[in-house]
Amino acid sequence: MKILIVDDEAPAREICRNLLRKYFPETTVCTEAVTVEEAYQAVLLHNPDLVLLDVDMPDGTAFDFLRKLTTVNFSIIFITAYEKYALQAIKFSALDYLLKPFSEGEFADAIRKAQRRETARETESKFNTLLQNFQQPAPTRIVLRTADSMHVLQLDEIVRLQGEGAYTSFYLSGRKPLMVSKNLKEYEELLENNNFIRTHQSHLVNSKYIVCYHKADGGYLSLADKTQVPVATRYKEKVIARLNSL
Repeated sequence: MKILIVDDEAPAREICRNLLRKYFPETTVCTEAVTVEEAYQAVLLHNPDLVLLDVDMPDGTAFDFLRKLTTVNFSIIFITAYEKYALQAIKFSALDYLLKPFSEGEFADAIRKAQRRETARETESKFNTLLQNFQQPAPTRIVLRTADSMHVLQLDEIVRLQGEGAYTSFYLSGRKPLMVSKNLKEYEELLENNNFIRTHQSHLVNSKYIVCYHKADGGYLSLADKTQVPVATRYKEKVIARLNSL
């Protein structure tokens, strides 16, 4: 595996080199880059399999680098200090990232995941979603991986999510549900600022589809798809406050 390291901080590049040498001696660092332009030229010249890509560079960002490419035929692991919106766009696109400072274990896990190469179509879908989300005031699409395929959804077509242990089912408008192997808490953290409301230990609802709140039977919501979702006591005050703000 040929790896390109893109980071404007020399110590950060050295950490990556040392960890690759320690845990993945079979890999090769084909070159390093500091700027968007250097990274672009390095990709054209070396055709890497994986790019370790810092989000912020002296002449732009990782997103500026990606926009310069006509196709992306390599894996990317984003490396960033905490930048809320950039990190949110990356998460919605189901792309891998390392948050500085990262541990050796986190680095090794990310490289192992990158070694399991995706299809060119899956990679392209993820990067298209990333760039589209980054150009919006807030993310509008999310990438989901089920047991047998990858799906790109508009947030507006998600009616509700239902957690079932380590799995989450996405119920969609006019489409069959999708089940993914992540728990509901992960999606609550991702979607809570995008009009989704946690109503119950097992339920997260898109407020766009709420028709009515019923106080009877402990409290529940009627949704536009004719389903009913319970409102647990611990979430009731927050749900009512959110509904009053719509």
